[in-house]
Amino acid sequence: MRISHRLMMGLYQFIWYLALPLALARLLWKGRLQQGYRDHINERLGMSWPISGAIPRIWVHAVSVGETRAAAPLIDALIQSGEKILLTHMTPTGRDTGRQLFANHIASGQLVQSYLPYDIHWAVNSFYRYFSIKVGLIMETEVWPSLILSARQKSLPVILVNARLSERSARRVSRFANFAQLIYQSFTKILAQTNLDAKRYHSLGLSNVLVTGNLKFDVIPHPDQIEHALALKKQLNHQVQIVCAASTRDGEEALIIEAWQKFLKSKENTSDANYFCLFIVPRHPQRFDDVFTQLQSSFIKVSRRSTMNDQEFTDVINHGGVILGDSMGEMSFYYALSDIVIMGGSLLPLGGQNFIEACALGRPIILGEHTFNFQQASADVIDSRAAIRITDIDDLVKAMDLLLTNHQVKEGMSTNALDFANQHTGATKKIIAVVREAL
Repeated sequence: MRISHRLMMGLYQFIWYLALPLALARLLWKGRLQQGYRDHINERLGMSWPISGAIPRIWVHAVSVGETRAAAPLIDALIQSGEKILLTHMTPTGRDTGRQLFANHIASGQLVQSYLPYDIHWAVNSFYRYFSIKVGLIMETEVWPSLILSARQKSLPVILVNARLSERSARRVSRFANFAQLIYQSFTKILAQTNLDAKRYHSLGLSNVLVTGNLKFDVIPHPDQIEHALALKKQLNHQVQIVCAASTRDGEEALIIEAWQKFLKSKENTSDANYFCLFIVPRHPQRFDDVFTQLQSSFIKVSRRSTMNDQEFTDVINHGGVILGDSMGEMSFYYALSDIVIMGGSLLPLGGQNFIEACALGRPIILGEHTFNFQQASADVIDSRAAIRITDIDDLVKAMDLLLTNHQVKEGMSTNALDFANQHTGATKKIIAVVREAL
């Protein structure tokens, strides 16, 4: 390693030492609203690990909810082949999602969960000393210098899986071109989602990049949730149509509320006025209470999914209420009940959220302007005529009006969404082949 790289790593570690008290204080502060941040702090510091018996050979790191869901088909395939998995996270919501998705694997001892330690050399070394990992798979964008360089020094293959690099991130990384090249080249392979992602990685001077596709197309919607939704649909008035605003972020609810109010006002003198229902499902659970307060100040009929039984839930839908989706791990349920989906994270410059599961259930998508985290996929889904791009509140009102009043357009987009999802499957098999080679 060149001296400049050593100095960079030394400075990086020094910053971590300075930041560690702040990081711990942040965990305690966030733990006021979400207890999970205060749990298992010893794992984050590399001091103890939640495992006994056989230690997994394969380690998968999925930082939060989206990455954990995306990793599901890969983890399932590896376990079906007889492997044991260590699954690490950085957020409590990611860990909770993993606990729900892989409950059977956890119960059988085939999967163990832990937090990834902070990227301080002694915590990282403790992690590698304890676990007899044979290959590491890091999902999407998580690049921790100490973690990656230590693995290379130990000749441990680590693969960046489902990798994506936005234009904005590529520009930021290029400011530290030499150091970034060292880190990224230390991955055994970088398995990019698209040719566009691969091109950006290549622009950093990397030679270890392959295109294997997007794992999120291989994610199978939860069958029990779909069955539950279909059962509830039988109790709904056949005229009712449901809009799901999914994975919304701070500031987006206000835009959706305004658009929904304008849409309902335009229907006041029509026979359909009472047959529209809105679900708003915030991305982060710590915002549920704030969003509920916001909805209560904007609408008369507002309810929380978590406080209703099925009969109450369907009654609210049939009477055109607004429902806060404050239950975790039920996106397949919300999508299966809905007629169209507004994709959160895209209405403000936040990069967008994953719309692929909604497409897999045949739901037409409304996307905002800001989808730089899904640049290729969002361009493709619009080209496939499975999604509509909107730029402002008036556009959103028009898009909802089109899809909720023109059955032919909605059904055509639904068919296109299914075709789009089905045409892009297959990433799991390609990634498994690379993992086998590494093993």
